[in-house]
Amino acid sequence: MTLEIDGLAKTVLSASRKGLLRKRSIFKLHAATSSDELRELEEEIGIPLPNDFRSWLLALGYGDIDEELSFRREWFAGIESGQLKGGARFAQDILGNFYAFDSTGRIFYLSRSQPVFAAISKGFSDFIDELVRRDYKLVNWMNTLETQRYEW
Repeated sequence: MTLEIDGLAKTVLSASRKGLLRKRSIFKLHAATSSDELRELEEEIGIPLPNDFRSWLLALGYGDIDEELSFRREWFAGIESGQLKGGARFAQDILGNFYAFDSTGRIFYLSRSQPVFAAISKGFSDFIDELVRRDYKLVNWMNTLETQRYEW
């Protein structure tokens, strides 16, 4: 695991929110994964995972961040058309919007309700770092983005 991802993983794993009766962890594990499983996933989606994202999944597994962003194996899919053709979807938010990476590892937002998208960050580590900086308020962050039309 890279030093940067190690630090981000520790930050996310140690973060919590005040609940009604007790604190709840920001990260909720859904399922662990392995290098072999990630290799199979890469074959299915047709593109290698960015190295920092691969390290993240091996360290934390599939799960949810603050009940707003969900990493599940079933969200992964290759993108076969449009500006992000050759990339892959990897996560979904509470509103059903998708998140994707391209062949360079850049991270993008894909709206569920409109044919629009926006670049979010130059890589997965930067994406998570910015999410932490914004106190895990993903939907609020996405609402500030300038989107452009996606040509499916």
